[in-house]
Amino acid sequence: MNAQQPHSPNRYLELLNLKTREEAYKWVKKMASDLSEDEHTVRSCIFDLHASVELELRRIYYHLFKQLLFLTDDEAENEKTLAEFNKTISNVSFGQMYRVLQPIMNKWYGEFENIGDVNETRNLAAHHSDEAKVLYKGRSPFSDADCFAQMAFDVWAIKQSMPKFFWHTIEKPREKLRRYYEKFGDI
Repeated sequence: MNAQQPHSPNRYLELLNLKTREEAYKWVKKMASDLSEDEHTVRSCIFDLHASVELELRRIYYHLFKQLLFLTDDEAENEKTLAEFNKTISNVSFGQMYRVLQPIMNKWYGEFENIGDVNETRNLAAHHSDEAKVLYKGRSPFSDADCFAQMAFDVWAIKQSMPKFFWHTIEKPREKLRRYYEKFGDI
């Protein structure tokens, strides 16, 4: 009978003949692409900016639909329902969420119109090896620093409007309903 041998905590470093964290990061970066430091930074920032918008979209999407769940006094059943709901929401892509929310959100704040551009740029960065093809509103964040700054500014503006949108569309109606029930009871 063969007993499994415990794995070395650095087995992949050893396989690649790498000794340090720095060597590993340098080797992986070189293997992954021939991008310069600045190009790596821009690409990484595009993904991070996109992720920060996705986090906000997912929060809105989750709470918007969570209020439609039929939850009862049966806590065990509620846990199952919520677990299934959480799994479903976590599997919804950025594009799917935005397609549903776009006609609603874009009417509230003009900044939300930039969400589609952020998503398009992220997708271009993820699927093109030629940075010249990665554009934000017709310009390259890789070669045009003003474009890079514009994308960051637009994401900042989106994130400033998200809490206001969340308050007006999810929290405020919930608060009104709570006050109604307190005053008039359940009918």
